[in-house]
Formats: sequence, structure tokens, C-alpha cells
Amino acid sequence: MRSPFWHAVQHASFLAGGLLFWWPVIQPWPATAKWPAWSLPLYLFLATLPCDALSAFLAFCDRVVYSSHGAAHPAANASPLQDQTLAGALMWCWVTFAYLIPAIGITVRILAPGPAISSAAMDRPHPP
Repeated sequence: MRSPFWHAVQHASFLAGGLLFWWPVIQPWPATAKWPAWSLPLYLFLATLPCDALSAFLAFCDRVVYSSHGAAHPAANASPLQDQTLAGALMWCWVTFAYLIPAIGITVRILAPGPAISSAAMDRPHPP
């Protein structure tokens, strides 16, 4: 956080990692599915585990973990520990929803009555 350049590199690496992570789920055109459709909800569920562990650690830790963030303005004039607890709880909630909603959508499409949906068919647009 002391170097604007390295802080920007950090954010760029987060963006690149996020794009690589979501690529198999979103499968932008002209990508073809390399995984079976049933593996995507499992992929998303397993991805929540490290995030949940970090979120729980931050939410329930009795000390400030990232002391460098203490210089930032905490939310609602909270102490750094309260700010960390709030951030961990928010992270836990939003990450769970961010992975759960697509996993439910994919699962519903897989389990929907009708012809079996292959991985290749999932990346084609469907009429409304």
C-alpha cells in the first residue's frame, strides 16, 4: 500500500486471477466447454471453502490482522478490529452468494426436464 505502482499491480493480479477463475463458468464465446456440466457446481462449491476460511478467520479473530489498513478510514468510525470483523462478515456473505447463485443456476439447467444438456450446449444462447 506504500507504493502506488505495486498496489496497482496487486489489483491487476486480482482482476486477472478472477477472470481466469470465472472463465470455465461463464465460457465466453468462442470458448468451448472442457469440463462436464455437472462439475461446475462442484468447482464453485470448492472455491468457496478457502474464502469461507479466510472470512471466518477475519470475522472471529481477536486481533487486527492487517495493521497496514489501520491507517485507512474505518467504516462508521469503528475500531480497526470492528472494521475487520465487519469486513470478514461481509466477505463471507457476498462470496457465498457470488458462488451460490451461479451454482444454483447451472444445477437447475442440468436437472431441468427435457433433453440432456451437454457442456457444449450450455455455452450456446437459448431462446427465451
